[in-house]
Amino acid sequence: MIRYRHEELEEEVRFISGSYSFIEENCLSYNGRDVLYVVGAAHVDNSCCGVTGCLFIRVPGYVITWKDDTDAAQKPVSTIAPIKDPRAHTDITRILGKNYPHAVIEFD
Repeated sequence: MIRYRHEELEEEVRFISGSYSFIEENCLSYNGRDVLYVVGAAHVDNSCCGVTGCLFIRVPGYVITWKDDTDAAQKPVSTIAPIKDPRAHTDITRILGKNYPHAVIEFD
């Protein structure tokens, strides 16, 4: 189990070549369990190689408890179980890919 700190939506995070922000947080039902996923958008606009961007999805895992605590910065925290099963990774990637066909999907 991990303690997952929920990210602020629409909060820009700058990095050397651009920025990213999380734009959506949601759950999907898979085999009777809720799977937390967060959609983000990255923009590379300060690079010598040109301008680009991508949509990405971070999948922290199965929800055990939902926003039942806060961290030192008063951001909500949930208890999450990482998804270890390769078949679940494949299935969840397929499900998310239907709604976000060009997104890069990564599991924690």
